[in-house]
Amino acid sequence: MGERLTPWKPTCNGAVHVQLSGDATTSDAGSLVLREALDTSGVIDAMTSHLNDSRDPLRVRHSLALQLRITVLQRAMGRSDLADT
Repeated sequence: MGERLTPWKPTCNGAVHVQLSGDATTSDAGSLVLREALDTSGVIDAMTSHLNDSRDPLRVRHSLALQLRITVLQRAMGRSDLADT
């Protein structure tokens, strides 16, 4: 916890600056990269277009695409209980 890590700068973009600081560092940061990949690739929309959402549209709070996106992210992060999704 008292560990001091040196800042890391990527070689591809000098404007990015990452500094790890013990308690403030998360192991879920990879989910941010996956989320960006899912959002920019259109894979969620492609998957959703092949699914049938039989819910009453007047009672739908969260779209099928949003639920699918969250489920994929949670599974990728190792969460097996997806009942709250």
